[in-house]
This record gives sequence, structure tokens and C-alpha cells, in this order.
Amino acid sequence: MRDIPPVPDHGIELSGGALALDFANTVGGSHVRPTHDHLQAYADIVAFAELAGGLERSAGERLRQRAEREPTRARAVYELGIALRESIWAVFSALASGEVPRNADLDLISDAAASAAARSRLVYDRDGIGWSLPSDGDVLERPLWEIARSAADVLTSTQRDRVKQCASESCEWVFLDRSKNHSRRWCDMSDCGNRAKARRFHAKRQAAPA
Repeated sequence: MRDIPPVPDHGIELSGGALALDFANTVGGSHVRPTHDHLQAYADIVAFAELAGGLERSAGERLRQRAEREPTRARAVYELGIALRESIWAVFSALASGEVPRNADLDLISDAAASAAARSRLVYDRDGIGWSLPSDGDVLERPLWEIARSAADVLTSTQRDRVKQCASESCEWVFLDRSKNHSRRWCDMSDCGNRAKARRFHAKRQAAPA
């Protein structure tokens, strides 16, 4: 069982541009020495999926109830979720750096995405026909299926070429750069971007002659 970093003092931020990337960004600081972690228990994974649009609230409530009835199983799925998060981050971080992702990380994502595919059904809605997971299930792994499918969708599409990692030395968040000229450098301009601007301004003042 892993040592869980402190609870953050702020809510989850969705700046990755895809469900899987937002999931990878639920830890602050580095993934080796995180400063905080939004995912402290299974219920937090459910809450993330609801917030990020990967799970309907009614389904989330059923999952929370089942987790209360099966705490040992819920803990095991939580640990699997953390492993999936780390593999997703590792793969996209490698791609953003021009490196080759590890097969072990790709395999973990593949297994979860395959579980999602096995349970998906073709449905028709106003957007056309697409794959959808049943909305009435209470399988505890359900939130992870949507996340893994999101990761697989990005990895197998042209969006893969838009994956970047925050340029801040203290942030490892990954995101899809959808800017017009592909010039986005920060996970969030109002956060890491502004801190970088402040550091540059301070450095210039320090270097200026008296």
C-alpha cells in the first residue's frame, strides 16, 4: 500500500483537454515526490469522474454505495486506479518529451481500455452513433474504463501530436495544446504561467543596475 500525500487545499483543476490527461493531473508537484494528491480513496476517483464528465451522478452514487458494502474490493480498485494514473502520466510525459513510452505502461492502459471495449455498446444519439458504456452498471472499475478509453483515444489519434508537458520546473502536468500556433507552454496561464512571469520579472529587477 502506498504512502498517500497530503490532501490539497483546492479543488480539482481540469486543464488537460481530455479526461485521461485530467486524471493524470490529479497529483501536484512531481509524480516521484508529490506535494498533494486529490485521490485519497476510491470515492475520490468517482468524484473526479463525475466532475470531469466521465460518469453520470446517478451511476456515481451507486458506485459509492457498493464501495461502502465492499471496502476491501474498493480499496483494490483504488490502487489499480492510482497505477493507471501513473501509467497514463508516464506515457504522455514520454511522448511530450520525444521519448518512447514503456511497454508496461501501455499494457496497463490497454487492459483497462479493453475492459471498457468489452462492455461498450453502439448507441444512437444527437451526435450520431458511437460506443457507450451502460449507465446502470455498478462495477467498481467503471470509472477507470472511461479514463482508459480516453487515453487510448488520444494515443491512437492525431491529438497525440498535440500532447505537451507544463514548462514549469515544479509542475509535471500534461495537456493537449489546442492553441492556433501550437505555442502553449503552461498547464494553466493563470497558475504556472503567471508564476513564471513573476520569476522573470524579479530576475530582471535583480539584474538591473542600481
